Amino acid sequence: MNITSILRDTWHITTRAWPLWVLTAGLGIMFTPAFVLGGAMGGFAAMLTLAPALRGSEPEWIAPIRSLPTWALVAGWTIATLLLVLTSALTYLLQAAIVRGASLAAERGAVTLGEVLQLGWRRVINVLALSLTLGGFILVISLLPWLVVILISQRFQEAGAVLLQVVQGVTAPVSSALGLAVFLMLMAIAIEDVRPRAAPGRAWAVFRKGWWAFLLVLAVSALIGLPLVALILPIFVLFFATFPFNQALGFVILALCCSGVGLIGVPYLIFTFVFTTVLYTLVYREAARLASPETPPVT
Repeated sequence: MNITSILRDTWHITTRAWPLWVLTAGLGIMFTPAFVLGGAMGGFAAMLTLAPALRGSEPEWIAPIRSLPTWALVAGWTIATLLLVLTSALTYLLQAAIVRGASLAAERGAVTLGEVLQLGWRRVINVLALSLTLGGFILVISLLPWLVVILISQRFQEAGAVLLQVVQGVTAPVSSALGLAVFLMLMAIAIEDVRPRAAPGRAWAVFRKGWWAFLLVLAVSALIGLPLVALILPIFVLFFATFPFNQALGFVILALCCSGVGLIGVPYLIFTFVFTTVLYTLVYREAARLASPETPPVT
């Protein structure tokens, strides 16, 4: 596997295959509700556990939240989780289209938006099956700890604060590892048109042949994402420094900063997603050839 050649081809496809940029922008729009709901759950839990520590005494607006009945919190979490599962199903389809488009571009040198969108009914059904089973499972185990933190924090703030730190330290790496595994299965379906039941075995066989390259892609993804983190981090530091003393001012600062940063951050975010997705796709293709030299990937 020639990583230098793969990186060169990745750059070539990323900078020329505009349909992948269009679909990635659509993916971002689809992902926005999931981001808002997931962020709301985390923020809800953080406010319940950290608000008193930030101000020395609990703000008045926290009291109604603490008084909510358990059934209302569980019902709200369930509705939010179902909405996230349905939203994620659409994002899985767009991701599959982007992966297949990158694979087609690697073969033909160019790809049209119409070609990228032609997944075929079998792929669509298989991707939906994957998203509603394993994808839904990952969402549930990722979000369930937040519900537990919220329920505990209603009555025992100190215990909730400790549990919040544990949740943040444990769920992130577990969810990331499971997310990568499901993404490999998604690529098996999008590129090789395998069945969902065969996807785990095929993804594992491909990963074993190119595990070091996939880990390298993870490192590259983290590296090119650092400028975006450096751009966003000061905004959240300023928000959390202001919010405990003046909530309205904190939200105004957050909105203004996000609007300004978005002009630079959104195009760069689209670029990084397209680049890393294409890189994953090309690495998968090469590893798939090593796993089954006689049967090259079918797109």
